[in-house]
Amino acid sequence: MLDSTERQDRLIRWLTAAGIYYICLIAFYIDIGQDMGADYFIPIFVPVMLALVLIQYGMRVPLFSWATLPNLFTGLLWCAAFPLLYTWTYSQDWYMSKICFDFIVGTSEFILLTALEAALFRLGHEKIVAAFMALLNLIGIVIPFIQFAYYCIVWHCLSPASLMALYLTNWRESIDFIESNVGILPASIIILCLALFLYACWRGHMAFARRLLAEDTTAGRMGAIALLTVSMLGSLYWYLPQTSIADLWKDVDSYVTQTQTYSIGHDERLNSMHIEGTQTLAAKAPGTVIVVIGESASRNYMKVYTNDYEYDDTPWQSQKAADPNFVFFRNAYSSWTQTVPTLQRALTEQSQYNDKEFFESASILDVAKKSGYETYWFSNQGRYGQYDSAITLVAKTADHAEWTDDSYNFSDKYDETLLPYLAQVDPAKNNFIVLHIMGSHIYYNNRYPETFNTFQADDGSSSMTSAASYANSILYTDYILSQVFDYAQKNLNLKAMVYFSDHGENLTISHNPDVFSFDMVRIPMWIYMSPDYQSVLPRRANAMRAHRDRYFTNDMLYDTICGLLNAPSERYDPGQDFTSNTYRFTRDTLTTMLGQYPLTADPDGSPEQ
Repeated sequence: MLDSTERQDRLIRWLTAAGIYYICLIAFYIDIGQDMGADYFIPIFVPVMLALVLIQYGMRVPLFSWATLPNLFTGLLWCAAFPLLYTWTYSQDWYMSKICFDFIVGTSEFILLTALEAALFRLGHEKIVAAFMALLNLIGIVIPFIQFAYYCIVWHCLSPASLMALYLTNWRESIDFIESNVGILPASIIILCLALFLYACWRGHMAFARRLLAEDTTAGRMGAIALLTVSMLGSLYWYLPQTSIADLWKDVDSYVTQTQTYSIGHDERLNSMHIEGTQTLAAKAPGTVIVVIGESASRNYMKVYTNDYEYDDTPWQSQKAADPNFVFFRNAYSSWTQTVPTLQRALTEQSQYNDKEFFESASILDVAKKSGYETYWFSNQGRYGQYDSAITLVAKTADHAEWTDDSYNFSDKYDETLLPYLAQVDPAKNNFIVLHIMGSHIYYNNRYPETFNTFQADDGSSSMTSAASYANSILYTDYILSQVFDYAQKNLNLKAMVYFSDHGENLTISHNPDVFSFDMVRIPMWIYMSPDYQSVLPRRANAMRAHRDRYFTNDMLYDTICGLLNAPSERYDPGQDFTSNTYRFTRDTLTTMLGQYPLTADPDGSPEQ
């Protein structure tokens, strides 16, 4: 009778603990405004309760205790991370079923770790098993930890854009991101805290072992543990790919996989393009055309564009702004705040204003080839991880493509290392050259040699991310542009040169799209036209001058290059060509951030002239 009463008491305690777990999590979701909805939490009530009771039966350790805390914490972190951070970031509701999947995965993780621990401790070697389980706890919190860490840095939950950057990021760029956004000391403290977490988990698991081994092993308990282990593995296998963060990752993976098909149809696209060779710039005025792609340059922080800017960081460009052969466009914007999404549009037919896909689009290199140019791509940027980015896929279609560091690392070389590559270009040919520089990518003080450390940061300001260091990087870019121009004019029969930046920069938060501000998309852009160019293509030259104060987004650069080369084809839209009198866009019709923001929302924008 006493034994029966004790079993009933235990069952009541197990049911009560399971009920508290279930109800508290449902209440948490409701409290943050992300109720799962009855359609989702009622069907899983019985299996979840049954699993929570069975795990208590199998381990004979209370559900809520110091001994189970490491596994409980790991599971609850999964249950809470994305729903909570999403709620803090956005005000609107979101797919309720996704919360249900996060709840199931977090709960399954907790039960699986506990069941696995109960089984392993029965085999002996308690200290080794405890260390192994602590390591599993650390692995289990990695994804939730990344989500919380990212939120603490930018106050925004992980999004497709941030995951895309993570997907395509190499280890050097990751280190730069951590140093610039976290700092060495805070990062060291985080590592220390993770080490303490491991130790605390180990102590918790040792307490678990003592309580577990104090109870006799029975076939029923071991059977329950085995059943739960298999069931929870199946649950994770089925539901983990359906969680919120996994769903976002799949979208990113699908995009990357899709972009890799760019090369498959390239030759067919190139061969199908028809350009009238006798009318091109190459035919009318043989010589060289150069496109320089800047990095993280914002016209807000360039003297040539902002007269009252405190640093005189563009002496050469300021001088050339008075040269009638140069046209500095005052209202150019980027289509996005990150390099790869921006340049995949700037370099190809794809833009915010059409429904063309990157992998089906021709590029500026294709147009140049069909116009009669030998094409070159020289880059001081890495290839962005194990997969070729959209930029690299385009670059590889050039007749000659070279990287200063021909690996997948983030370049730490100064942009002047690109200058000797120009000596490879045959001045007797028609040449189309793309130079991709590191420009002002954070850390700013890593982008220029000591001889360009002209402006000094205020006391207490970081030399790595200060306005002065950024101005020094712009000053160095100004020098690089002058050197490219001078060499090409003297040695390569330069006919035209284009400079634009991929995106801008906010000196406080860099260029993260999750914390958007318009200085992240206000970019410099100018075009040089030689006297020969203006002589053979006067209408193009006059149109560019007329557009000096018109509004433009750099995802239309492809069509502008087509116009600059006087190379229209069936893959050309004159309405997106800034060198054409038929350019059709205005400030009222242009957008940035892939259509999320109209340019009329820019508080610093001026009426169109």
